[in-house]
Formats: sequence, C-alpha cells, structure tokens
Amino acid sequence: MPMYQRILCPRCHSRFLSHIRRGKRRCKGCGYEFTPWLIKGVRLKDNQIKKIIQWFLLERSGLWIAQRLKIGKNQVYQVLRILRRVMSQDVPSVFAGIVEVDETYLGGQKKNKNKKQLRKEIKLYGKSKKGRGTNKQAVFGILCRSGKVYAQLVEDVEAEDLVPIIRRKVKSGTRICSDTWRAYTGLVTKGYVHRVVVHKDKEYVKGRNHINGLEGFWGYLKRKLAAKGGVQRRYLSLFLGEYVWRYNFRKLTLEQQTQRLIYLLRKLRFSG
Repeated sequence: MPMYQRILCPRCHSRFLSHIRRGKRRCKGCGYEFTPWLIKGVRLKDNQIKKIIQWFLLERSGLWIAQRLKIGKNQVYQVLRILRRVMSQDVPSVFAGIVEVDETYLGGQKKNKNKKQLRKEIKLYGKSKKGRGTNKQAVFGILCRSGKVYAQLVEDVEAEDLVPIIRRKVKSGTRICSDTWRAYTGLVTKGYVHRVVVHKDKEYVKGRNHINGLEGFWGYLKRKLAAKGGVQRRYLSLFLGEYVWRYNFRKLTLEQQTQRLIYLLRKLRFSG
C-alpha cells in the first residue's frame, strides 16, 4: 500500500504546486496559497499529528497528549475521533478460507454499576437479564483464520440480523464454524460449508472446527474497554472500530502503524 498521497490545490485541484514560506504551497495554475493541513479543519502541523498518532497507538490518554504537546485538549480529542473513524473503515472487504462467527454483549457487569446507572439503563432499555435477551449492546464478529477480524454492533442476534452480514462479508463456499445458536441454522442453504461445536456438551474443539480465535478477540476487546472504565454506548462503535484495527494490525511496528494511519488520513482528506 502506498504511503504517499499527492497534495492538490483545494481550489482548482491542480497538482502543480510550489513551496513558499512557512510550509505553505502556491498553486502554479490559479496562484492560490494554502497550508496543506493533514486533517481538514484541524490546524495542527503534520509533525504534531504524527506525535498524536504515535502516543495514541501507545494508548496514552487524550489529556496526557494535550499536556505533552501544549495544545488544546479539544483539538486532540477531535483528532482521536477522526482516527477511530478511519480505523473503523479500514477493514477487509470479504473473508474466505476458514471463518469463525460468534456474537457477544458489551455493557459492563451489574456489580460495577451504581444505582443511578442501573435505573437509567432500565428506563432506556428495559430490565436486563443474563445471556441472550440482556439489554447490553449486542456485537457480531467474523474472524478469518489468517488473522483478520471484523465486528459490528447489531440490534439483535437473530438470523435476519446476522445472516445478511455474513453474506456480505464472507465469500460463498467458505467453511464457517459457529456454536449452535439458531441464527446460524440455515447457512448451508446460503452456499456455505457449516460446522458446529456444541458448547452445552462441553465441546470446544472438534478437529479444525472451533471458535476459539473469535472468543480470544472478545476477551481482548472486553479487557481493553474495561481498562477505560467503560465507554458510553453512543461512542461504542468508534471504540469497537479502534480495537478491531489494533487487533488486525498488531504485527506491524509502531512506525508502520503510524504510516498506515497517516495514509488513511490523507485518503480521507482527498476523498471529499
């Protein structure tokens, strides 16, 4: 993947530019002078944004980064929101090979919530119960044995919610491993090779058939979210996208991860 994105004139989109004072560019076509900010609307220098990215990847807090760079915390939070957004979009288009599918719930344990939080949740989502039917947020995941994962928030975990995602993200003819949840019952009729492990019979591995990789990702995701002290539900999709990205590119070095995010930011800037 190329890490270089050509800078264009924001007025006439010409690529013929000249360098002038203090990092500015002048368009040779229309004469317009501008500063090529890496993120549109964020007036931070490229080296400042690179520092924010690196410290973000090292899991420093936004406040810590703002204090270190001596800039406003709101500017840092704006950059972090944009980073999480581009991370959420940087996912594999289609999975093939041996694929695992599973669902989980996010929302924290009842014993860790105060009475005000519990009353608010009951008012918004109804009384919760254990397992499927809880008022926690449902998440559906797909993991390819080659090492990449995809996850998204879903309204429910019935077949009408999960099967369309599988058909969109998993190539027809792929071997899919799952547990015995009823939503996966008709996958064979959709053109997939479906293998099941029966957890209620304490069956977790049957040859190459298991969902241990995806369950490992769920554990990773929940530990990361718990370390933040919980995340508001309205921001959960951004944090889910962040940790899917971190998991998928965990084998890259810090510099490689930084360059990939810079490339995605430049791509976002020139895409619209």
